[in-house]
Amino acid sequence: MPDQCRVCDEPATHVVGSEAYCDRHYERATRRADAHWRVDLLSIAVLAIFLAVVSVLDAALRPNLSGIALSATGIVLAVVPAAIWLAFFYRRDRREPEPRSMVIGVAILAALVGAAVVIPLLSNALAVQTWLPRSPAVNLLGSILVVGAVEAFAVYAIVRFSVYGSAEFDERVDGIVYGSAAGIGLATALNVEFIVASGGADLGAAAIRVVMTALAQASFGGVIGYCLGRQKFDERPIWWMPLGVAVAAVLNGVFTFLRGTTAAGGISGTSPGVVGPWLGLGLAAALAIAVTVVLSTLIRRQLRLPGPPAAEAAT
Repeated sequence: MPDQCRVCDEPATHVVGSEAYCDRHYERATRRADAHWRVDLLSIAVLAIFLAVVSVLDAALRPNLSGIALSATGIVLAVVPAAIWLAFFYRRDRREPEPRSMVIGVAILAALVGAAVVIPLLSNALAVQTWLPRSPAVNLLGSILVVGAVEAFAVYAIVRFSVYGSAEFDERVDGIVYGSAAGIGLATALNVEFIVASGGADLGAAAIRVVMTALAQASFGGVIGYCLGRQKFDERPIWWMPLGVAVAAVLNGVFTFLRGTTAAGGISGTSPGVVGPWLGLGLAAALAIAVTVVLSTLIRRQLRLPGPPAAEAAT
């Protein structure tokens, strides 16, 4: 057994997998492992309640929103699911959690980049909304090669040029945490813009879209973060990181294609003749959930691996 706790310099007294801990950090690690799944169930329940409340209020009030009221509604609908999903992914790193301020900071930075760069680029410069619906083939290819590629690269750049070189980025799994945070921040900006652009029509259907978009972007960002973590601490070939961004772009594009759009009166698909709008949304949700399950498996596998040497982690 190693002589020192992997978290601090105290003598090690316990081993979890290949990692040694002192009494204090062993108790913390095992307590988080035992409790996190209960909190995850609570998170899912809170999201379900959130969706139900929004749907009931929208059906009962049928609000006609504009101006500040519309913007405030968009922010609330986007931020609540984002915060819940951020906490969900943050708890994945139960061995040595990252500083909350840094994780939240990455999410805020991604939201700002999304609002200032990604949305104007896609909506104005590339005007994807004008040509994506032309045909299912154009929709799918454009969603992957344009929408997915731009959003995936934005997440990569945010993590790579902010926290990647930090001393706090000291484990492989940290990449998944920061990548998911960046994805959630980007999703928040996209969701606010969507609700405001749609005029707040059918908030119940929009809330479902917002929740699934936040989960999807978090999981796709986690894929990029996983590749960044492996790149930093393991010897990876030159194609490793481009492949990771490409995989995230494909997943993002397929999700965008399946999800369709939410418009006045309900959900409307952007892939006519391929799948129905609600079926498309269900398939998109299934894709997001499947990627999240794979990420959770990767995180558990990474937590069983030895941590990188201190000198390497500090670089």
